[in-house]
Amino acid sequence: MNDALNMLAQQQTQSQGQGLGVPAVFNGLNIERLWDFIVQVSWMQAVFALAFGVIYLVYGWRVFKVLVVINFAILGIFCGRYMGGLMGSGMWGAILGCGALAAVSWPFMKYAVSVLGAIAGAVLGLAFSRTVGMPPEFLNVGVLIGLICGGFLAFSSFKVSIMMFTSLQGSAFLVIGSMALLHDYPNLGLRLTDLMTTNGFLLPLLLILPTILGIAMQQHLLRHESEWAMPE
Repeated sequence: MNDALNMLAQQQTQSQGQGLGVPAVFNGLNIERLWDFIVQVSWMQAVFALAFGVIYLVYGWRVFKVLVVINFAILGIFCGRYMGGLMGSGMWGAILGCGALAAVSWPFMKYAVSVLGAIAGAVLGLAFSRTVGMPPEFLNVGVLIGLICGGFLAFSSFKVSIMMFTSLQGSAFLVIGSMALLHDYPNLGLRLTDLMTTNGFLLPLLLILPTILGIAMQQHLLRHESEWAMPE
C-alpha cells in the first residue's frame, strides 16, 4: 500500500512539473515555455513579426507557393537536424533536409499543401482543446481530430486549406509580435505574464481568433480576384 501511494505521489509531482498538466508529448508546447519564448523576443523582431503576420493574413493566398517552399525548407531543417544528429552530423543533416524538402515541395505542390493543411489542423485542434479546458489526457485526441480534419480539408478544398495554414501562421506572428511589444511596458509586463500563465486558455484563444478573421478576410478578397494561382 505504501509503495502504491509513493508511486502516485511521484506521478503527481511529475505532472505538476510539466506545467498546466500538459502530456509528455507536448512538453515543449506548454503555456509557460511559449510565454518564455515570446517575452525573449526583441522589439525589432516583434515589429518584423507583426509585419509578416499582416502579410500572411491578408495576402498569404497570393504568394502561397513561396510560403509552402519556405515552410518545407524549415521542416527540412528540423527533420534533417534530428536525423543527422543520430548519424553524427546535425549541421549537414539540416542542410540536406532543408534543400531536399524545399526542392520536393515545388513539383508536388498539392501534396505539400495537404501536409501543411494537416499540420495547421493539428495545431488548431490543440489550441481549441486548450481553450475549452479539455482534460490533459484528451489533448492528444484534439490534435488527432484536427490533423484528420485538416488533411481531409486539403483534399476537398485547396483554397480553404491554403487560407487556413497561411492565416494560422499569420496569427502566430501577430500574437508573438504584439505580446512581445506589450510585455516591454514595465507596468504591463508583469500583469501580462501573470494573466497568461494563470489562464491557460488565453494564448490559444488569441491564436484562434485572428486565424478565423484571416480566413474570412482572404475569402472576401478572393471573391474580387479574377485569377488565382491554384496548384496544377
